[in-house]
Amino acid sequence: MVKTLNIHSKTIAYQGFFKIELVDYQHSLYQGGMSPEIRRELFNRGQAVVVLLYDLSKQCVILIEQCRAGALEQAINSEADHQAWLIEPVAGMIEEGETAQQACKREVFEEAGIVLNDFEYLTQFYPSPGGSSEILHLYAAQVDSDQVAEFSGLAHEVEDIRIIKLPFAEAKQALLNGEFNVASTIIGLQWLFFQRLVS
Repeated sequence: MVKTLNIHSKTIAYQGFFKIELVDYQHSLYQGGMSPEIRRELFNRGQAVVVLLYDLSKQCVILIEQCRAGALEQAINSEADHQAWLIEPVAGMIEEGETAQQACKREVFEEAGIVLNDFEYLTQFYPSPGGSSEILHLYAAQVDSDQVAEFSGLAHEVEDIRIIKLPFAEAKQALLNGEFNVASTIIGLQWLFFQRLVS
């Protein structure tokens, strides 16, 4: 089957820290013909890197915890403010003129306080393709967890980050218990425990 896509127009509906576009498009149908014209609001967030840090000698994974805007509403509605603090790998946007590897190096320094040059590429994925164009590029890197900072974050970006050094056994059990709620954390840990560490 030949798949056909026609984008008729893209206009900017909002431009701020992020951008929202109005997109009018049509696509081919599985049973033949074309769809009617569809209009969608598209959250254009760009591309980002995610870096799962782990220490084989100390048998721990290094994650970060910070208050996240995307979790505010759920935290307020559930009357549990602490739920706005999420546990994730190091991550950040790929800046203009920057490669994904360069973004990895920059973000690891900014969020974990260490300098790394070697990153293992794992995969890329759309975290929410129903309304966002964001693509996440997932990497992993081995580190010496003793060199990782306890707290970090850029003041001019209002980042307040706590570093979590989680033993492999605890992280794996939390993963199996469904305790993590960030997609990149879940995907990264699944790779670590069910691909990287499989003997």
